[in-house]
Amino acid sequence: MGSLYDENYIRPPNEADSVVIRVTRGCGWNRCRFCGIYTAFGVPFEIRPIEHVLGDVARAWDVFGPDARTFFLADADPIAVEPESLARVTRSIRKTFPRCERITCYGRMATAWHRRKSLRFLKEAGLDRIHAGLETGDDELLRFHRKGISQRRMVDAGRAVVESGIQLSFYVLLGLGGADRWRQHVEGTVKALNAVRPHFVRFRRLWVHPRCPLREEIAAGQFTEQTPEGTVIETRDILAGIDFPCEVECLHYNNCVHFECSLPADRASILSAIADFLARSPAEKDLVYRRPPTI
Repeated sequence: MGSLYDENYIRPPNEADSVVIRVTRGCGWNRCRFCGIYTAFGVPFEIRPIEHVLGDVARAWDVFGPDARTFFLADADPIAVEPESLARVTRSIRKTFPRCERITCYGRMATAWHRRKSLRFLKEAGLDRIHAGLETGDDELLRFHRKGISQRRMVDAGRAVVESGIQLSFYVLLGLGGADRWRQHVEGTVKALNAVRPHFVRFRRLWVHPRCPLREEIAAGQFTEQTPEGTVIETRDILAGIDFPCEVECLHYNNCVHFECSLPADRASILSAIADFLARSPAEKDLVYRRPPTI
């Protein structure tokens, strides 16, 4: 359906049909080495006046009508808004759109840790799901990429979200350990995922945006990018290490293998498909790495 208010926002691919209600603009952290999105957009962080947001909710009825059922609160970290104010937004959406089935948002786990005592309140006010970047579970890599949170605090925050009743969708960045630290990236990520047990795990392959700070580290020899095949191996090993029921999605166009599955039911078939892919000739795989496939 799209955005009511303005453009240059980011939302998960599975929210493409959702009504976007902009609660904040930009990212209040905006320091991660691997991310240059909001710098490229030129969007400084702002918490929009709550009355403006509520006005957008009211106008959304005229634009999208009574059949709108899913809503995404933009931008990067709406849970940074005071809980009472954010609850006013979710309640207004529920009241204005009685057929509403889902309200979701992005949320930094560092913010979720500070808001952990308010998460159940937000769930009761109508927030259904938080999309969050785990990226990696390894402490050294979290520090290197300036994620602004430790593995322990990431786990504590993730558990708080899950225990509140809000669904948690964790994003894993394949290749974030580079070519030399990929094993610790995999091991730390599996450890964090198994400790939190999010409802969804979504794989994304690292893409070094022209304006992201990581380009400087690459130029200085401080970071060696992972190979496309290396990201496939990371996918395989993380998938093999997850020990709890969840939905897994690896469908982004930038990923080298594409699939979605339910664990543990589909694990064997997906791992078999990845093994078959890795057994192909180098020439066959090179064609895929230049144009990611569906398996």
